[in-house]
Amino acid sequence: MCAICELKIEFNIGHPQALTVAVATREAMDTGVLPETQAEGALSNMKLRLAAIDALKGLQDRLEAAVPTTQLMALPDFYVLLIEIGTWGFFHATETGFDPDIQPEPPDVTSENQADRDVVFVSSEATMQAIMNGKLNIDTAFDDNLLILDASETHTKLLRSVLDRAFPVERGRAVNF
Repeated sequence: MCAICELKIEFNIGHPQALTVAVATREAMDTGVLPETQAEGALSNMKLRLAAIDALKGLQDRLEAAVPTTQLMALPDFYVLLIEIGTWGFFHATETGFDPDIQPEPPDVTSENQADRDVVFVSSEATMQAIMNGKLNIDTAFDDNLLILDASETHTKLLRSVLDRAFPVERGRAVNF
């Protein structure tokens, strides 16, 4: 699986686009586009964390299955932030898939210059699961700010190409696998 980041407490900075994604996610839940997040009781944070890890593993599996290793290796390293409880994943492609043992540094998410910032997807676990389950197409997720990619134009094109193969859209609808 990808590296699920257990980064230092000072890394709990989130991402400048996290609020935008949170507002869009709330609106999508209120209108029934996304299901409500269901985690209650004493173990709610643990349940949310496990759901986020499952979403990151699912993303990894879909990306690795969608394209040959050579295309994965051409991708930039990237982070994924799932906003519910601030779960970060780090994706670094190798010849055998994404490296599960890498220990990344906290990403740079605030530099003025895009080239100095790390590549980051910001989303919610609910959005990721809906995309993976074919209930939400990836283009709609991007259009509605349920999924934001903070990356240069070149990296955005590379990553969108792989995402489009991993999550194909047919006549405006997500293809359910």
